[in-house]
Amino acid sequence: MKKLTALSSLVVIAAFVFFTNTTQADFVAGEDYVVLDKAVKTDTGDKIEVRELFWYYCGHCYNFEPYVENWLQTMDSRAEFVRQPAVFSDRWQSGAIFYFVLQHLNEFDRLNSALFNAIHQQGIEFSKQQDFITWLALNGVDEEKANEAFNSFTVAVNVNKAKSNTYKYRVNGVPVIIVNGKYWVDANHAGSEQRIFEVVDYLIQKESP
Repeated sequence: MKKLTALSSLVVIAAFVFFTNTTQADFVAGEDYVVLDKAVKTDTGDKIEVRELFWYYCGHCYNFEPYVENWLQTMDSRAEFVRQPAVFSDRWQSGAIFYFVLQHLNEFDRLNSALFNAIHQQGIEFSKQQDFITWLALNGVDEEKANEAFNSFTVAVNVNKAKSNTYKYRVNGVPVIIVNGKYWVDANHAGSEQRIFEVVDYLIQKESP
C-alpha cells in the first residue's frame, strides 16, 4: 500500500512538471508576445516592471480595466505595476493630461474608474479643459486646484515624457503590457484580453532570478 502511494505521488509530480513545462512552452516569442529589439530602461529598481500603456478614450482599454484590477490582487511580489497613458498623436494627448492631473491631485485611485465610465458609459467627450474641470468639481475636487494641476509644469513634463516613452516601446496600439522593458503583450498576440496576464505571469517568471 505504501509502495502504491509513493508511486501515485510520483505520477502526480511528473504530471505536474509535464503540465507546467507544456504550459510554459505554449508561450512563444513572436507569437504570444513580442521581444523588443532594444530593451527600455525601467523605473522600478530591483522589481520587475509591468507597465500598461492605455488611453482613456480606447474602448478596449475600458474593457481591459477589470482584468487589470483583478490581476493586481494576485500580482507576483517580485513585480511592480506602472501605468502610462500612451500618446501617439495630439488627439491622444488629452487622455494623458487627464491621467497626470488625477495623479497630481492624488485622486487617481478614487476617480480612474469613474473617468472611464464617464467617457464610455455616459458619452462625455471632454472636448475642452473646462469640461474636465467641471467634471472633477462635480466629483468633489476643488475647481481652483484642478485648474492649477491642469496647467502645471509637472503635468506638462509628464505628458511629454509619456509621448517619448510611447515610441520607445515600438507598440502600435493599446492596451498593451510591457514586461521589464523587454517584452510586450497585447490581445492580438496573447489571443484574448484575459490571456494577456497569463503571458505576463510567464514573462515575470522568465525574468525572475
